Amino acid sequence: MKRVTTYKGFKILQRTDHTTQLPVFAVYTKDEWTYGEGFRSYEWEACSMKEAREFIDSY
Repeated sequence: MKRVTTYKGFKILQRTDHTTQLPVFAVYTKDEWTYGEGFRSYEWEACSMKEAREFIDSY
């Protein structure tokens, strides 16, 4: 399952890790997100939505 959330212009992609079956939150800048799936790379990978938002707040 994949779900995208926007926070302060960043995109947070929530997905399930194939190995652990736990949620993972990948943080993308607005510019990086425009490259499209398979071409973009995340700025940060978090274990929770709170951690992802804290990263964005400190960016």
